[in-house]
Amino acid sequence: MTYGRDILILSIVFLVGSLAINLIGPIWPIYITSPPLGASMTELGFVFSISNGVAAPMQILSGFLSDKYGRRRLHALGTLIAAFPPLMYALANNWMDLVPWAALSGFATGLYIPIRWAIVADASSTDKMASAYSWTNISWLGGSTIAPFLGGVAADTFGIRFPFYACFVLILAVFPLTLLMRETRRKPHAKAVKGEKDESKVINGYLLAVVLFSLINIVQGLGIGVTGPVISVFVLKNFPVDYTFIGILFAIGFGVASIVVQIPAGKCSDRFDRRKVMFFTFLASSPFFLLFAFSRSVIELIVFMFLSNAILNASWPAFQTLMMEATPPSKWGLVNGVSATTFWIGLMLGNALSGILWDGWGKFAPFYASALAIGASALLPFLLKETRLKKKS
Repeated sequence: MTYGRDILILSIVFLVGSLAINLIGPIWPIYITSPPLGASMTELGFVFSISNGVAAPMQILSGFLSDKYGRRRLHALGTLIAAFPPLMYALANNWMDLVPWAALSGFATGLYIPIRWAIVADASSTDKMASAYSWTNISWLGGSTIAPFLGGVAADTFGIRFPFYACFVLILAVFPLTLLMRETRRKPHAKAVKGEKDESKVINGYLLAVVLFSLINIVQGLGIGVTGPVISVFVLKNFPVDYTFIGILFAIGFGVASIVVQIPAGKCSDRFDRRKVMFFTFLASSPFFLLFAFSRSVIELIVFMFLSNAILNASWPAFQTLMMEATPPSKWGLVNGVSATTFWIGLMLGNALSGILWDGWGKFAPFYASALAIGASALLPFLLKETRLKKKS
């Protein structure tokens, strides 16, 4: 059986879900720190870390449950719950009002994120998995390319709370699509004898691979998370820009930067040693995370953000494919859950440190920490084993 229909539906879910989340992403830190919510930079980091702190352990549980009981219902439930926090954010009168809803958002995100990526693996053959992840990622990144600009324009035109209402409506609209999907979980007992032998080879040593991928995730999550809450505030404080420019910055610097590299990155993953792809992209991207903070113009802001995200995100197909091939298919839900959890643990730690570094050591400190962490993650890929099958002569 093929799951082309389900991948198509999932791609739409990714696209619309990304549109919703990225409508509010760039203005979210500004909203929290502006009146009437009025959070400090340390409190801003706390709100971000609450959401990620709940999402992190939830993703392991979600992956385990989806492997055992199926993916469809849990995916639909997580998507439905995710619709309501943005609505409550828009109704908040104090930054403390955000805390329970940020926790609920983390719960919902932790529930559906590993399942979505596991579905892609379920529906892909081994030799096409990297390309499948590239195309699915394009659906997600398509939303992140358009939505920040639309969110910035909407905030300038209708007020900063308007994008949160729009986010609520879009996520709610996605929920019926999740109900149209079929169950894609691969049942271990349905495998052929040859498949069982192949899987037994993968199982041998896969726990070590999971540990190494988890370390990469934590270090990189910290590097990304330590600047996540402060970028928008940094730009607004240092340059004479409006919400629309903030949206343009994220649309080009993250959305376009990430989407343009996906197809070539997938081809590189299929053709070259995936560990080397990860090493070079991790290392080459790290300086630009720091250079962003020393931008002298809005053009430099866009260029440095573009380069940092384009180069780093070129590692995604290699990372995800290597992780899937190093682990047995019957554990893909759990492994995706562990991977997402460890990345979000890193995000949580980075988010919590961001405001502390800003308030304690100055506005440049989070960017130094980011570049250091991303660069350090490049040391780990060569501890993994390459799984790419060489063509037989």
